[in-house]
Amino acid sequence: MFALAVPAVVAACLIHSPDLDREIGRRALPWLPPDLARQVVKHEREFGRGAKAAAAWPASYHLAGGQQGVERAIALQCDRLVAAIRSRQPFAEVVAGFGTLAHLSLDCNSPFVRARVTDAHTQAFGAYMRNAAPRIPLVFYGQQEGLVRGRAGAVAPYLTSRSLDASTLGALVREDLDRVGGPGSWPRLDDRSTSFGAASLVLNHAASDFANLASWVWHNAGGLVPPVRDGQGTILIWTAEPQPREKVPRWVRREGTTGETPSTRLGFRQDRP
Repeated sequence: MFALAVPAVVAACLIHSPDLDREIGRRALPWLPPDLARQVVKHEREFGRGAKAAAAWPASYHLAGGQQGVERAIALQCDRLVAAIRSRQPFAEVVAGFGTLAHLSLDCNSPFVRARVTDAHTQAFGAYMRNAAPRIPLVFYGQQEGLVRGRAGAVAPYLTSRSLDASTLGALVREDLDRVGGPGSWPRLDDRSTSFGAASLVLNHAASDFANLASWVWHNAGGLVPPVRDGQGTILIWTAEPQPREKVPRWVRREGTTGETPSTRLGFRQDRP
C-alpha cells in the first residue's frame, strides 16, 4: 500500500498528534475538488489510517531539509497519489494516501519543523494546538493557481517557501511558553496568547496547503478542479460546518434561478498568499 511505503518505526513523529490530521482534512473539505472531498468524507476511517501510518515514519521525514526531509516526502507522496489514481487503485487506499499527505502538510507548517522532535517546546505546542483547535476559526488562504495547474516540479518550490515561513513562528511560541512558566505550563495559555495566534496560523495554513496540494494531485490525475471563487489572493473565512462544495457552484449557474443562497464564507483581500 503506497500510504505505508516507507519503513516504519514506532512513534517517530512527535511534532503533532495524528488527531490533528483529521482536523486538517475537515478544514480542507470546502476547498478540495468536490469529487475528492466526498471521497474523503466517505472514507474517513481510511484517511485517519493513512495519517497514523505517516506518523510512524522515521523522524527525518517530518523535519525540514535534506534528501529525506518533509518537503521531499510531500513531493513523493503527491506523485504516488497521481499514479495511484491513474492506475485505478481502490479509493479507500487512495484516501489513506491523502491522510498521509495531510499529516505531512501539518508537519511542514510546524513552527518547529527544524527542531528536534524531542524538544519540550515542540511537544507542548502540539498539545496546546490540539486543545485550541475547536476554538480556531476556519480560514483558507486561497487557491494557488500556479501550483494547482502546474505540472511536475511545481510542488517543491512551493513547499520550500512554506516551511521557511512556518519556522519564523518558533521563537515567538518559545517565548510565549516560557512567559507562563515553561513548556509544562501550556494549559495556562488562553485564547489571547501568541501561541493561540500561532496555532491558528499553523492549522489553517496546513489545511490550505493540503487543499492546494490535493488539488494539484487531482488535476494531474485527470480530475476536475473547479476554481474557488475569489480564491486567488483572498483570505476566505468559512462560517459554517465544513462540507464538500458543489461541483457546479451556484455563482456560475445560468440566470433564471432563484439566486445564490446566503454565503457560508467571508472574503478579505491579502497582499501575499
